[in-house]
Amino acid sequence: MSRTLDWELAGERVILHGDKALYYPAHATLMVADTHFGKGAFFRRKGLAVPTGQSQDDLQRLSALIAYFEPQRLIVLGDFFHHRPMPGEPFLAQFPDWLARHGHVRVEAVIGNHDRHAKGIDIGITWHATLDIGPLRLCHEPQSVPGRHVLAGHLHPAYSLSAGRDRLRAPVFWCREGMTVLPSFGALTGGWDIQPEAGEGVVLIVDGELFPIASRSGR
Repeated sequence: MSRTLDWELAGERVILHGDKALYYPAHATLMVADTHFGKGAFFRRKGLAVPTGQSQDDLQRLSALIAYFEPQRLIVLGDFFHHRPMPGEPFLAQFPDWLARHGHVRVEAVIGNHDRHAKGIDIGITWHATLDIGPLRLCHEPQSVPGRHVLAGHLHPAYSLSAGRDRLRAPVFWCREGMTVLPSFGALTGGWDIQPEAGEGVVLIVDGELFPIASRSGR
């Protein structure tokens, strides 16, 4: 299989990437969902022994995607933050330099439910309630929008396959009627098992490789 896969949404060509990203060539726009920056720091403040470096690793993954696709825009489909960051947290220390190194890319985010805790914090990106690009509506929570194909996050979709005693559980792109739900990008975000209905498209991500197991098109 491949780390990239051409896909069609609302008559538009997009490219799915095995690092849980979607690229829209006609608008030079790279999209990911649910980065949850600062989640590790939040857990450590609560006394949980979570490894450090999650934010730095996720920023490096975004850098690799930017180098690969050379987009003009990067849009996070909500839950950019996991919580309201505290002064001195690793992400806040790292992000200004990362943003400066990618000054040719306009970084934006749709406001997710976790981002509301960070209202008023200025990190140098543009925030949107929702956003329209071509025939696509960019949201955080999946919803039906007449005349638009919705791109959303929020659910952290995952899918399980089993054969005898063997079981595989993997993040997925979930293409539903009028909407596509992206997998969560952040390393510590986990997943929610989905049960696709007949005709829905599901693309598994296993070790960075893409495996379509249902319909090849969104509608």
